[in-house]
Amino acid sequence: MKRKRAAPEGGPLFEQQSMSLEVLRTVAAAITIIAAAMVAANWNARITVCGFALFIASSIAWIADGIIEPKSSLIIQNAALLLINVLGLWRWLPRAGKEAAASQAEDRAIR
Repeated sequence: MKRKRAAPEGGPLFEQQSMSLEVLRTVAAAITIIAAAMVAANWNARITVCGFALFIASSIAWIADGIIEPKSSLIIQNAALLLINVLGLWRWLPRAGKEAAASQAEDRAIR
């Protein structure tokens, strides 16, 4: 009786998953860098809020990476960062609203 050989390591499916994982990691890294720059710049509250929103997206992407290739440390770290960034968004959102209202009032006064 002949034994069936296991599928060879790699192959098209492996290469496709590997490529998808690389795309996910590249996008997550790029989003993280852009978000960090936006929050660090502190130009105005709207940009800071957008930075926190991007941080949330990047944390979700990194958590997905940690789930795809089981990496509990990556999942735990980004779950904590996700909570921190949700808190940051929650704290900065009212400031962005006040800035937007002040900007609209200023626009009306100029007209």
